[in-house]
Amino acid sequence: MNVDDILDECQSKKWESLNISHRGLVLLPARISELVTLKKLLLNNNRLILPPEEILHLDQLEELILDQNQLTVLPDNISSLKHLTYLGVNHNPLSVLPEALGELGELRELWAINCGLISIPASIGKLSKLQKLGLSSNSITTLPPQFGNLKNLQWLNLADNKIEDIPENLKNLQSLVFINLNKNNFKKIPVALTEMPSLQVLLINFNSITSLEDDLILGFSRLIKLDMRQNPLTLRPHHWLGLDFILLGSTETAMDDI
Repeated sequence: MNVDDILDECQSKKWESLNISHRGLVLLPARISELVTLKKLLLNNNRLILPPEEILHLDQLEELILDQNQLTVLPDNISSLKHLTYLGVNHNPLSVLPEALGELGELRELWAINCGLISIPASIGKLSKLQKLGLSSNSITTLPPQFGNLKNLQWLNLADNKIEDIPENLKNLQSLVFINLNKNNFKKIPVALTEMPSLQVLLINFNSITSLEDDLILGFSRLIKLDMRQNPLTLRPHHWLGLDFILLGSTETAMDDI
């Protein structure tokens, strides 16, 4: 079935979900904007170049997947998608995310892996309902202080970036359970990570950490896994008896995309 026929059926039957991925689309058909009953739209693995303005009329949309396209910008008015809970823009050459992203107040999951991002907009701190955030394989060097406002964030992947430190107020991420900081530029473990009350798993492989102070270890007593393999710190001090949750040394497979 060609795209026009799919759109005809979608409109006549008032579909709530539409998948037109893997279609080689360079531009979105203008009539996409008429499919106002849609709640889920998959446009991944096409060749979209221009920001898909047509989707901005879909005010019932809850899930939008734009992975694996050629987008360099997202629509400026993406904030009009007030019901959006899931946004995936992985593997697009975006370099930046729009400030308007912070107006997506219902967003629970945001995925922007391998997008050439060099920074994160401060407005991300407005996403008070965000639970999962994937920003691995970018060129991010710093996080805005507003990151600490993500009180409902549970899962965070910042692996394979260029981060050297994190803002102190990241300790305010009261719900964070998992954080992946593999393949960054950390020379020491930030104190803020020891003050997150829900944190259970910290991955910080392939960095430049040379030591782990005893007072920081006390702050990590609630962790079930602290993976520090592939760092200069390789020898386990004698007084670390029983601290089996701390992993040192080398590993063949450092998991970046758990």
